[in-house]
Amino acid sequence: MSRDEANAVLAFKNAWLGAVTSAEALVKMAPAVQGLPDDSVPASLDFEAYHRILGAHANAVAGLRGLLDDLKRKIEPE
Repeated sequence: MSRDEANAVLAFKNAWLGAVTSAEALVKMAPAVQGLPDDSVPASLDFEAYHRILGAHANAVAGLRGLLDDLKRKIEPE
């Protein structure tokens, strides 16, 4: 295995960990979201916290998908 291949696998593992970690934050927040009373007014929601957690997860997943696509392109014959 070349150094570039080893670095690519390490990058993939780290990106995967980022996506998993950000998903764990979603899971931790799930009971609070599901526990919101049905008659809650939207103004009472913690928009900043939701945006922060969802943004982190979206970025982690998008980065992982981009990396995976790049890696796949590099090994496919042209």
